[in-house]
Amino acid sequence: MSNRFRRNTAVTMTVLMLGLMLTVLLAAPVGAEVTRGTCIGQAEFPSKTSDKVLTADRSRSSVFLVPKEETVAYAGALSEGAQPFDSPVAFEGGISVHLPRSSWQFTSWGGESTKVSADGLYSYSVPSFIPAGTGEFEVTGWHKQGDFDCEVVVTVALDGEPGPAALVAAAGMVVFGAGVLAAGSKKGVKS
Repeated sequence: MSNRFRRNTAVTMTVLMLGLMLTVLLAAPVGAEVTRGTCIGQAEFPSKTSDKVLTADRSRSSVFLVPKEETVAYAGALSEGAQPFDSPVAFEGGISVHLPRSSWQFTSWGGESTKVSADGLYSYSVPSFIPAGTGEFEVTGWHKQGDFDCEVVVTVALDGEPGPAALVAAAGMVVFGAGVLAAGSKKGVKS
């Protein structure tokens, strides 16, 4: 492998890593809306001292701070005043998190029911490798049952400061990039 090829590869990798790091750290806030349907719902975060209730009609541009760990009390319905079905109807739904370069569904549900509403408790814990205070991201919740199809999108951010984990990760990224760049540079060896 030629030195020029290694150097070009190292520069490309370093620029790519720095670009990804800037994308994550400087992600712009996104807009928000109830994107389809007429469902209603809310989630209460008991450990918060203010702005404890997240409602389905909250503006997407209004960022909701969520704790890294919580047991959320939730309630929702297909629509205001919806009546139970006469016979069981198939349903499905889920909640997804959308980050700048990826997304994942962290909970889902499905089955059959005559009910048109639900409530309960849901406990979560954000993985430790995701530092708090690093930006905003979208959370999408959706539910489909019979002719009802609803989707709600909100903008959230993890409450708290980024802490030492984020600084160590950023420093590690810079050191790794410098190492890749150095590995691709000319070593002064004559062939």
